[in-house]
Amino acid sequence: MTMKILVVDDSEAFRKVMLELLVRVGFSNVVEAKDFDEAVEVFRREKPKISFVDMILPGKSGVELTRAMLSIDPKATVIAMSSIVNKKMIRESREIGAKDFLLKPTNEIALNAVLTMWSD
Repeated sequence: MTMKILVVDDSEAFRKVMLELLVRVGFSNVVEAKDFDEAVEVFRREKPKISFVDMILPGKSGVELTRAMLSIDPKATVIAMSSIVNKKMIRESREIGAKDFLLKPTNEIALNAVLTMWSD
């Protein structure tokens, strides 16, 4: 599929895993970023349809990044991610506009379910 996807995570290893999973489920147009500043720059330039954003980033949080992305493009689809099930963080990310939450590490089934739901 040609839909562009952005993966934001400070872990290069996790970004690689996500890239492999996305390719496996049929999405090869993937861009990535490691932190808030790079993510904002890539988001503006690439205009991804779906952005997977780790909630725990160095410097500014994923919640702040979600807010920044949605101020650039209010129609953006942001999926919050975290390896920690923090109900406050999940609620906060949803309140500011994240469409969904994905627990890390994820798998093909969970990823495909999220992509199917939000890729229309």
